[in-house]
Amino acid sequence: MNLEQTGIIMDILRTAYPRFYSGPKAPDMRQTLQLWNEVFKDDDAALVAAAVKSYIVTDIEGYPPHIGAIKAAMYQLTSAGDLDEQEAWELVRRAASRSGWGAQEEYDKLPEAVRKMTSPGQLYEWSQMDSDAFNSVVASNFRRSWRVRQESRRRDALLPAEVRRAITGAARRMALEDGKREVLG
Repeated sequence: MNLEQTGIIMDILRTAYPRFYSGPKAPDMRQTLQLWNEVFKDDDAALVAAAVKSYIVTDIEGYPPHIGAIKAAMYQLTSAGDLDEQEAWELVRRAASRSGWGAQEEYDKLPEAVRKMTSPGQLYEWSQMDSDAFNSVVASNFRRSWRVRQESRRRDALLPAEVRRAITGAARRMALEDGKREVLG
């Protein structure tokens, strides 16, 4: 989103929340514009606008959104089709039930996000388990892991792109250092 597009977003907010953006206690619009532009510079203007409008139409408190609220609304808009923990578990349960002879094929049919939570070998092992243990213990552990992974994914998505790049760079450097230690070990 560029500065002009950010200005349009700020105009929408000023129109929707006129009392907040006028008067002696109003925030400095130049600073507000610069901050919002910096935070949303890597985001699609249409998505930011949709999130702002979504916030406005669901706001019952009468306060303008803060940046975090808009980032959260953007995440909700873009992740609307994601699987919840029960849907993901149901896919795994069905795949495991058919994995006695074709674990790799069943694994390959799973969505990528679900594949990251299991393996063909794991599906096969689960297919051999007692169904009560599988449907209680394994189900509980899978759902908990799914929630943790989704929350981590949500937090990562809310970070500015430059922070995500810095984290990725740091992780790569750490992996390289770990690799050097193993080689030199």
